[in-house]
Amino acid sequence: MVRALFSICIFAGSFLLFLIQPMVGKILLPALGGVPAVWTACMLFFQAALLAGYLYAEKSVKLLGSQRQSILHLMLMIGGYLLLPVNIDITGVETAYANPGTWLIGRLTASIGFLFFIIAANAPLIQRYYSQSGQKDADDPYFLYSASNAGSLLALLAFPLVLEPMLGALQLRHLWSGLYILQTLLVSACCFNIWGISPEKSAAATTAMQSLPPNWRSALTWCFYGFLPCSAMLSVTTHITTDIASAPLLWVIPLSLYLISFMYYYNLTERAWLAVSLHLLFMFLVCMCFHARLALARPKAEFLNTYFVWMSAGGIIGGVFNSIIAPLVFNGLTEYLITILLAASAAPFLAETSTAAKFSVKREMWLSAVFAVSIAVMAIFITVDKTSLYSIAGILLMVFSLTLVDLFSRFPRGSGLAFLIACALIFATDTTADSRIIMIKRSFFGVLKITRLSTDGEVRDPDLKIAGITDVFYRLHHGTTLHGVERRVKIKPVVPLSYYSREGPVGSIFKAALINRNTKNIGVIGLGCGTVAWYGRQWQNFDFFEIDPEVVKIAKNPDYFTYLSNTPSTWKIIVGDARIKLQQIPDQSYDLLIIDAYSSDSVPVHLLTLQAFELYQRKIKKDGLIVFHISNRYLKLEPVVKRICDQIKLNCLAAFYVPARDSNRYDWYDYDQMAKSHWLAASASPEKLNMLKISGLWKNLPDYQNYSVWTDDFANLMQVYNWR
Repeated sequence: MVRALFSICIFAGSFLLFLIQPMVGKILLPALGGVPAVWTACMLFFQAALLAGYLYAEKSVKLLGSQRQSILHLMLMIGGYLLLPVNIDITGVETAYANPGTWLIGRLTASIGFLFFIIAANAPLIQRYYSQSGQKDADDPYFLYSASNAGSLLALLAFPLVLEPMLGALQLRHLWSGLYILQTLLVSACCFNIWGISPEKSAAATTAMQSLPPNWRSALTWCFYGFLPCSAMLSVTTHITTDIASAPLLWVIPLSLYLISFMYYYNLTERAWLAVSLHLLFMFLVCMCFHARLALARPKAEFLNTYFVWMSAGGIIGGVFNSIIAPLVFNGLTEYLITILLAASAAPFLAETSTAAKFSVKREMWLSAVFAVSIAVMAIFITVDKTSLYSIAGILLMVFSLTLVDLFSRFPRGSGLAFLIACALIFATDTTADSRIIMIKRSFFGVLKITRLSTDGEVRDPDLKIAGITDVFYRLHHGTTLHGVERRVKIKPVVPLSYYSREGPVGSIFKAALINRNTKNIGVIGLGCGTVAWYGRQWQNFDFFEIDPEVVKIAKNPDYFTYLSNTPSTWKIIVGDARIKLQQIPDQSYDLLIIDAYSSDSVPVHLLTLQAFELYQRKIKKDGLIVFHISNRYLKLEPVVKRICDQIKLNCLAAFYVPARDSNRYDWYDYDQMAKSHWLAASASPEKLNMLKISGLWKNLPDYQNYSVWTDDFANLMQVYNWR
């Protein structure tokens, strides 16, 4: 009965701890543009609070003893009632873009810092209390750690699959608060259990467990075993959410596998789906490898809290490395490659020095078969793209490193070979020395890169008579997605390229605007390199909404792009998250509102919800037009937009642009820079949409009644994922 009570208590505490993580991450995500770095920064806060909780558990037990410490802990938990119901204060969100990481950590600390800290201390304390409970297995309470991870895993899976679809944000906050009160009662019951034990019996149990304290080598080993899986988990999460969307479902998958790797040991002693699976496989095996060694290195129960402190310290080092150091030091997602390198190099050495039994031949053959099949599947389904560092090159390096972990797990000298080969592969895929790259910059909001397309110095076409090696085009990339192109040579007047062709959907919209001059005030969410400004006339005004200050600097710099500097229209750039900044714009301000934020590597889901569309509708005039650029490699967004437009009574048209169909043929050099694109237009005015139909591009949409309406509380990514 006592064992069950302690198991339920630690299970409930961990459920609370990991339920609040995606919950507050989702609340804060819209404030900073929905970028993957929001979750990474949140994870850094959670790890810091976890470490603080573990330190409190260790030091307070040493100072007060378990019985007196349990009274203190219970009083602190009850004091947390003053902070219920749990809430996130987003004061100052309007200027958060200027220093997003600091603002985010500050808001988390002020809002949930104490509650998270006190619950984080529950796991080591409950295990410590059990070691003083007088039970037969009190000297080895580590079985409770499995219950802890089971609670964590259930919370992570329940949030995106059950709780988020069923409950709104306010209901989730009240649910969490109610569970916190229940957790207090369970902790009280555990405390009553150890209060009933005589001081003599408790002292005898402590004396029986006494042994030499762990040395620095053991402490640093625990720290390293905690660091590498955490860094791998954060790197993989950033990698997969950068290309698809930053949303709770994609946050919890890596974190769930991270927790399963803990539970597994204790319980048993450019197809995107393919790439994501391989990255998750890498992360899971790294976590399995190092968490297993962490479990084998556990100390006696009396040093339980110290063990958790050092393990948590490794986790926070991983968080600091991934969320603070890496963005400052590296231009790309280099921390991922470093994590792979460390795993490939350290695992063979640790396997040889570990006290664990050798792996069986059967296990070695099974793992080798998995790696061989992975490589074979990649060869079939993935097309090599030599210009992309983090697509095929990153995946090949990952799988190769995993193979090294397997093949050299019996031979410590293999780690040296793994190190050398992995280093060679990193240098081989390094883009920093690429002469095509003009500028590369990493910020909180992603990796920006400007590349050049140049002539080779020879005249190969009568239309392109350029002497010497000359830059013909500049291209702006955000991660792996193209965000704009401009021709630099003045052979003919510069025209809008990539998704913004004069013969395409954007061109048809501005042609219709020129016919009757009723489109004077234009809002654009998503600046890119400012291509849309090319269409501006003297009587038009543009408001560009952009969250990343680095993008603003690039678009305004005529040494890179001249769309803004050369447009005859008036314009201004409003820096910050579009949903927050749009609320400050008077209603019915815009004749045309262009939402050009969905083609980026990570779709900002908060700009694709019913509440966001209602905001857009308020900001356009009664006969105004909203245009959505929904070109995306991974998500089919047309059903999402159509369902929400139906909900708010807006008529909707779609246009899919294919450059080969253009009647106005471009010169070959411009034509090569054109891209297919997918656009939707919505308006309450049928006349406005009929004007677009004249171009022949815009068509009516089918009904999508089988698709759910996305809201701020729930968005079904799997329903619109492009599985082709």
